[in-house]
Amino acid sequence: MHTRATRYWRRGAMPGMDAFAAVSLLATLFLVRAAAAHPPAAAADAMTPTDYWRAVLPETPMPRAILDLLTTSTGDIHHHDHAAVHIHSSGNKLVADVFFFHDVLRPGSVITPIIPPTITLPPLLPLREADALPFSTGRFADILAMFAPTTSDAMGEEIRSTLDTCENTRPLPGEKAACATSLESLARIPAVLLGTRNVRAFSGDMPTDPAGTSAKRGRYNVTAVQKLSESLTAAACHDLTYPYVVFYCHTTNPAATYLVKLAAQDGGTPDMEALVVCHLDTSLWSPRHPFLVAHSLKPGDDAVVCHFLSKLSIVWVPAGEQGWRA
Repeated sequence: MHTRATRYWRRGAMPGMDAFAAVSLLATLFLVRAAAAHPPAAAADAMTPTDYWRAVLPETPMPRAILDLLTTSTGDIHHHDHAAVHIHSSGNKLVADVFFFHDVLRPGSVITPIIPPTITLPPLLPLREADALPFSTGRFADILAMFAPTTSDAMGEEIRSTLDTCENTRPLPGEKAACATSLESLARIPAVLLGTRNVRAFSGDMPTDPAGTSAKRGRYNVTAVQKLSESLTAAACHDLTYPYVVFYCHTTNPAATYLVKLAAQDGGTPDMEALVVCHLDTSLWSPRHPFLVAHSLKPGDDAVVCHFLSKLSIVWVPAGEQGWRA
């Protein structure tokens, strides 16, 4: 079978597949997929990606990250160290430096964030192609043979880690999670996680980095801050390392979400808009979390802890609870 995904992989790229990995959500996702609001399979196949998006989420403009994937995908293997910015990771000094306190999110302040680099824009597959591909740890050898027969051991382990993450999502207590491996599942899963199709999606406006780029750190002036919603409920979708686009989507424990404009002080780095998630409750974090340790904090202390998201990350919030702009 020579799908578009297979062709990309044989050139050393990594296309996608569809995995509704959270076992607790399987029945719900099946119902959503069959619901009247979801276009029939034949109709969906005939739609362009933007038409499908409008049919499923008529009140939600397609975010820039998805537009970039649809229009400028390089077809290269996608690598993203999501663990470096995810609070579930057991980290090190780098992880401690990723996080910062909420009080710096105001125009006029100077921030020195570490922002995860995005080196490639992998293919975003349609559902019919994603469903035709294996996506499980049990088929790991087949997946490598199909997409990356000459990949390094390190890259192979990252691919296996993505498969394991999607099979065993391990959300924090009170959170829900699932993986999206196609445009169609990305349009549906966050609405299922939030319990409403009346949602808005946001992404940043950041450059694609040259190969070999490490996490960015520089001095930036905060020039504008937009709070995305007054709701403390949100879902975030993070890109994972895989031959094609795979998103790990999860709800957040009480969190505030922002779009922040940054102007580089050195002049050599382009200005950017970046998503920020601020965690209002750290009571479920590990007491060994590097940021808490670095600032002599304990889980649940009165501190709002924030971090930037990568270029391809998407934040979803309930519509109708508009935030503010400063």
